[in-house]
Amino acid sequence: MELKRIIFPFLLLVCMAGGPRTQAACENFQRIAFIADAHIQDVVGHPELVRSMEVQVQSTRLFNENYFALIAALEDVVKRGISLVVLPGDLTDDGQLVNQEAVKRILDEYACRHGVSFFVTTGNHDPLRPFGTECTRHDFLTPTGQTTALTSDVSLGGKGMVVDTLLRSAGYREEMACYARFGYFPQSAYYYWESPFCSYTYDTYDYQRALAESPIDKRCYLLCDSLVANDASYLVEPVKGLWLLAIDGSVYLPDGVKNGKQQYQGAGSGYNNVLKHKPFLLPWVRNVAEEAKHRNKTLVAFCHYPLVDFNRGASPLIEAYWGKNKFDLSRVPADSIAEAFWEAGIRIHVAGHMHVNNTGVKVGKDGSRLYNIQVPSIATCVPAYKILTIKDTNTFEVSTVLLDSVPGFNSLFPLYEKEYAYTLSSGKKPIWSKEALNSKSYAEFCDWQFKDLVRTRFVPNDLPPVLLDSLSQEDERAQLLSDLVLDLYRLRYAGSLARKCIPNKRLEQYQEMFEEIKRQSVSSEFVKQMDALERIFQRFLEVELDTDVIHCLCLPEKVVHLSPRKSDGIWIESD
Repeated sequence: MELKRIIFPFLLLVCMAGGPRTQAACENFQRIAFIADAHIQDVVGHPELVRSMEVQVQSTRLFNENYFALIAALEDVVKRGISLVVLPGDLTDDGQLVNQEAVKRILDEYACRHGVSFFVTTGNHDPLRPFGTECTRHDFLTPTGQTTALTSDVSLGGKGMVVDTLLRSAGYREEMACYARFGYFPQSAYYYWESPFCSYTYDTYDYQRALAESPIDKRCYLLCDSLVANDASYLVEPVKGLWLLAIDGSVYLPDGVKNGKQQYQGAGSGYNNVLKHKPFLLPWVRNVAEEAKHRNKTLVAFCHYPLVDFNRGASPLIEAYWGKNKFDLSRVPADSIAEAFWEAGIRIHVAGHMHVNNTGVKVGKDGSRLYNIQVPSIATCVPAYKILTIKDTNTFEVSTVLLDSVPGFNSLFPLYEKEYAYTLSSGKKPIWSKEALNSKSYAEFCDWQFKDLVRTRFVPNDLPPVLLDSLSQEDERAQLLSDLVLDLYRLRYAGSLARKCIPNKRLEQYQEMFEEIKRQSVSSEFVKQMDALERIFQRFLEVELDTDVIHCLCLPEKVVHLSPRKSDGIWIESD
């Protein structure tokens, strides 16, 4: 597919996101699509923003093909007749103004043409910093396969860099203005809307009053000392009876002053900073949950960040054997946080951020449960989005839609060919697998990217030296160990979706290898670490957790496919 063929036409300014409140929309409220961590770069409208394969395979997500994946996911959502779509953060890669506008253009298109209502929230990549920041990258691909640097910082223009001010990363004000019609502010079509800073109640709600209390300058809190920050949380009732609670879990702590300007840390640790630095948030959430119960509303909370451990219970093992800086342990929310939100009344919480497919659970003191549904990214292993079907106030079904077919995903392959050839001509060995360019599907391409990611980043960063030494050997056991490590990461990211990539025969070989090592008479560091690897692998292999933990409140998860199964290109659903 040529890039120019999917550029959207000019949109009329009178188009309103979500469209009118029709009877059909009310009948479809029971299904909500969650599309997480798109990390869009506008490679269609701005081909100079294409980034190299070398940098893609060292990242936890793709940068370029995401654009096509988002459109494919939205096409599938429309064909399924779903009119409510939630995007829980990281819509763009780093909140660049040009990429925000591309996302807005896409969402406006589907809102206007198909009546889809979108609801977004903040992620640690958008905004990258609370008041915006300059952005400079050195890995953009040129038509010859070389890389070049682009920056938004005009002060670097005299140093040989190409300056484009639209590459600046937006702050809260710019992001919320761009996505204003996608939940951040009240709309006339909503039945109800509020933020933590509103003074009215459900009974006294008035659209004009909501407008008057919604400006960003009125949604501020004292972060620390004299620093004032914004919060983008909101509650919305888009269709009668459904409350969507968008929780802004981003906290940007101060990080000193540079050149007279206050600097801030990133917000990647998520909820771990919320209770201390956003003390107003939990009481508001508790009040929302109580009101939802009192008014018999179906409450679905979402945030960019997880509320429950996303490592399938393996986090204590990983920390004990490999250290606390592995497998994103710093991003695992403290159990006290899950406890606090359970006590506040949250029972269904949907999150992104980690790019993993997982459903975690927090069991409360009375046996009731908080379910944290992790939505995988559409730009990594295994690309997918989630559909939450509301059967009644207390019964939900979670479906996972695989993006195994994405029109246009291979549009940039000729450019990657040039990148590969240029790297070779420069006397260097490319770090990525050229076989990826033979991929027949988007999912296959994502798996190649993931295999290179594991090899180039995860393995050297996570594994202890004794296992790294074993992997460097050229024998059958080293190859089997290499496969085992790859499958470990597949299970960690894709959960039950990874099982299709791991034949039972290979699992039997892994077990035989573990048993053989256990029979060794001499205990060594290698034996100790292989024992640790087995324990961690078994935890991630227990993928039944995806289904089992949701039996009490939710129906079992099912997997459906987004793929043309017939020659006429009709998209059909299959189990």
